[in-house]
Amino acid sequence: MEIIHSLEQLHKFSVPCVVALGTFDGLHCGHLAIIGAAKEQAQKTGAKLAVFTFSNHPFACFKPDKVPPALITSEQKQELLQKLGVDVLIDIPFDIHVANLAPEVFLQKLQKIGYSSLVVGSNFTYGIRGEGNIKTLAASAKELGFNLIVRNLVSDGETVISSTIIRRLIVEGNVAEANKMLGRNYSLTGIIAHGNERGRLLSFPTANIELQDSKQAVPYGGVYAVNVLVNGKRYQGMANIGKNPTFNDVKNVRLETHIFDFQQDIYGKQITVEFVERLRGEVKFTSIEKLKQQLAADAAQCRKILQ
Repeated sequence: MEIIHSLEQLHKFSVPCVVALGTFDGLHCGHLAIIGAAKEQAQKTGAKLAVFTFSNHPFACFKPDKVPPALITSEQKQELLQKLGVDVLIDIPFDIHVANLAPEVFLQKLQKIGYSSLVVGSNFTYGIRGEGNIKTLAASAKELGFNLIVRNLVSDGETVISSTIIRRLIVEGNVAEANKMLGRNYSLTGIIAHGNERGRLLSFPTANIELQDSKQAVPYGGVYAVNVLVNGKRYQGMANIGKNPTFNDVKNVRLETHIFDFQQDIYGKQITVEFVERLRGEVKFTSIEKLKQQLAADAAQCRKILQ
């Protein structure tokens, strides 16, 4: 997969292609439907498949303090799009220059890539102040001679899938419902840091990731059944997000993950924790023994969920 990082580089990939256009900030099922429609059109016409998106949230340009937590990292986005068979990813920063492009100028610049079809969602807008929309795009398609495919928004029951709703579900702890809308398990990636090493004393050693500087949405505190990616392999486990109220000696929220049937030393290594289902909230236990009993019960329940 080729990656283009600016509008000025578009001429480097000037071949007949179908372009899926969107912010694609979560790559959820609604976004995947648009990209899927573009892939189908590309296969039908023998064209290449391209995805146009932004490397940052548009709010970063005008309202940096309002930028919402991310649902996916740049690395995860690239990996997922490559698996989907995308030939070229146009992943440009949304800056003041891009924000001030008139709708027709934006399309002129995009023409450098040689698209035959554009695929968008029915709520797509483009150009300065979002002045371009489906109607103006349809008019341009007729004038410039390209094919326009408009994909209806995807619903989960009565709810239209959106990044905003998925973020809300995650911060509420409802990761199972968020995962349905994402089409994959929501995950956090981080470097394993040394903790208090209390997990070993409780017979449940944990791999710890600090979350206070996370730019991603952090699930609500509590215990979760998780899958864990370590050194390219997938394991099952249970994770806790919070501050260890029983001991009351953790300053910042952290993600503590116990990986089942795992003995390796991974301090300083990167792992990815995929959240499958929330079991319960954080509890302050009156004794170490009661905590150990609860952890054993949690582990059994997690194994059952993950079977």
